[in-house]
Amino acid sequence: MIEIRGVSKIFQGDKAVDQLSLTVHKGAIYGLLGSNGAGKTTLLKTLAGIYRPDAGTVKLGGQPVYESPEVKRRMIFMPDSPYFFPQATIRSMAAFYKSIYPDWSQKRYDELLAMFRLDPRRKLSRFSKGMQRQAALLLALSCRPEVLIMDEPIDGLDPVMRRQIKNLLFQEVAERELTVLISSHNLREIEDLCDHVGIMHEGRMLVEKDLDDLKSDTHKVQVAFRDERHAAALESILQILHREERGSVRLYIVKGERERISQAFHVYDPYVLDLLPLTLEEIFIYEMGGAGYDAQPIIL
Repeated sequence: MIEIRGVSKIFQGDKAVDQLSLTVHKGAIYGLLGSNGAGKTTLLKTLAGIYRPDAGTVKLGGQPVYESPEVKRRMIFMPDSPYFFPQATIRSMAAFYKSIYPDWSQKRYDELLAMFRLDPRRKLSRFSKGMQRQAALLLALSCRPEVLIMDEPIDGLDPVMRRQIKNLLFQEVAERELTVLISSHNLREIEDLCDHVGIMHEGRMLVEKDLDDLKSDTHKVQVAFRDERHAAALESILQILHREERGSVRLYIVKGERERISQAFHVYDPYVLDLLPLTLEEIFIYEMGGAGYDAQPIIL
């Protein structure tokens, strides 16, 4: 559905996106994660056809996106800060969107307006940040796009509305195979929403996997060895992202197959051995730490 191949975008000599490639399949919910300044928003704007890539190609359904109005009518980009015309209301913005997007659904617009309980005659500039995000999503889904690109879509929303929007996206994906690409720093929400994730750092894709595969490929191991030499032997053969010592117990974050990792530790018959599941947030922290982006101690 979405194909990005070898894309680079440069601003004043700095590569915001550097030779990046990814594929998002139809009907998928793809979570784009990364450090601050990793290039996520630049990538989304390039995908939406706002920026021209300096190298590489961006295609939707095999067709180039940039300067292709017909292709752009099949997608909606929701930026981090929703933009509306000055003095606009939901009703006037709906008329504008209806004039541009040929698949506009008045029925869906009315349903969503009732669900969000927003006044269509009230000026959008008087709405709270959360209400403006609701209005932006209402208008976007009423256009019936094939692709929805969202930058920090749940920022400023209360827990009830976040759940409502997640359920709404699941419904759109299930009923008409909407393809969703979401960039967010809220990893717990991404974990609930997405079936595939990519982690960016310094303009490149650090990790890209099915979420279940990513979680099954990274493990937290708590172990107490009978002999300290066993630790050195294991650390030389396993891909360890992080290690800590807590008294006699060692904590490892290890990449690889669960069975292979378990067998490697069992060889040394440790006093204690537990393999524990990791959250997406923990995986992100340790992956970024492995790339040299981690928290440094601060003394005040």
